[in-house]
Amino acid sequence: MIRLLAEADRAAAIQLLSAAPQFNLYLLGNLETLGFGRDFCEFWGDFGSDENGELYLRAVLNRYMAGWAIYGMPAADWAGLGWIVDAHPAGATRLQDNPGGVPSFLPYLQHHRAVQIKTETLMDLRMEDFRPLAPPAGVTIRRGVLDDVAALAELYAGAGEMARTPATILRPLQDTRLWLVEDGGQMLAAVLTNAETAQMAMIGGVFTLSSARGRGLSQAVCSALCADLFAAGKQPVLYWINSAAGAVYHKLGFRPIGQWRAAWLEAV
Repeated sequence: MIRLLAEADRAAAIQLLSAAPQFNLYLLGNLETLGFGRDFCEFWGDFGSDENGELYLRAVLNRYMAGWAIYGMPAADWAGLGWIVDAHPAGATRLQDNPGGVPSFLPYLQHHRAVQIKTETLMDLRMEDFRPLAPPAGVTIRRGVLDDVAALAELYAGAGEMARTPATILRPLQDTRLWLVEDGGQMLAAVLTNAETAQMAMIGGVFTLSSARGRGLSQAVCSALCADLFAAGKQPVLYWINSAAGAVYHKLGFRPIGQWRAAWLEAV
């Protein structure tokens, strides 16, 4: 049985998703921050029956605008959950394809196909493994504030697929956190968290201005963000595909814990 989840289902959803909290950080973050009843963020649950006829939650499907994420047990109604995505009027442009009980959710989509798939290394950082880095001389590393929006938008304008508008920069400044590097008033590098729960945070948006690369700025600003997260009682998590980025994270003490799959979709 598949239905929209409501507040009464919160505890069951958290319990299921907490079986793989790093992989489900976006789902847990949306659940904690946005909850139920939003027009742009919805949660569906698939329920099965145990040997006593009691219903239990065996899969959670989350939509954030036109992006989807899913996690469930092997016995979940994967085809039924696929129909939810295929039939939704909001469409589907992106999928976090770490479904848990099956190797991929893509085969259960009948009216969408993947036009691009990225498989990246997922890592987390334990406090005892953290190797913080002091900032290079002459630069300032600090947490971003609302007055930095224009300068950050200018910085990220050259970030390719990581480019961000002022509106998308506002979200980490207001809801999560963003750290930056500046020198003489010029913004040189930044990093942010895309999602946070009470226990974990997903790091993303790591970018350094091309003219400032080779100075260790990405490592230094990531170090500052990780220290800030540990001070808040949160474990840093991230994923990467670029070997240079991977080298930075290894130096800070991150360890690989699996693979992160993302698929970009189009309707068929």
